[in-house]
Amino acid sequence: MLHESLRMRIVNFHALAEKILSEIEELTGSPAKPETVVVAIKRFSDKLGTKTAEAVDVLKDSKLSLLGSVTDITILGKSGSTMKIVEDVLKLSQKFSVTPSLFQLPHSVKVLADEDDAEPIKNELSRNYSIHVREKTAMISVRLSPSAEKIPGIAAVITELLYRNGISLLDVFYGYEDLLLLVEQRFGPRVYEILSKEITT
Repeated sequence: MLHESLRMRIVNFHALAEKILSEIEELTGSPAKPETVVVAIKRFSDKLGTKTAEAVDVLKDSKLSLLGSVTDITILGKSGSTMKIVEDVLKLSQKFSVTPSLFQLPHSVKVLADEDDAEPIKNELSRNYSIHVREKTAMISVRLSPSAEKIPGIAAVITELLYRNGISLLDVFYGYEDLLLLVEQRFGPRVYEILSKEITT
């Protein structure tokens, strides 16, 4: 809340400085002047506004897509075994109508698959691995422009925008030019609508 208030410049810098003065002195081990803290808060607040404006501008060049019936599968493995899990998922590729999204993590592999394509993954891989399945989710893909790589804060802008509209994200996967958002299935069309409005205005 404070971060958002600073970005919107609706915080009384002097009141905030007084509130955090003792904490700053404890962290630094030396006395702090309220005026110095006010200047630091103002500088921080100014940077937040600039970063957000750049992120919103880059977002306007994005392309959106919505996949409304997604199954989120987490396949658990030990450190170093996740490559084998990826290989086992790819062996099922002939059974997929839509290529699933795979994310290799240190101790697991996350697979976001169409509802129908999730069945062979669940059936085959549950024989050899512990899996966790979350059904009835929607995936919104945000295809960013190449210039997005140099602009920080894009994921934060989107997360904040959705949070203000009462939508919590289940997962976010962020690459150089792609941002995948996973939400409850019932929120999929609403997220698409919110982001479309942000992109086109």
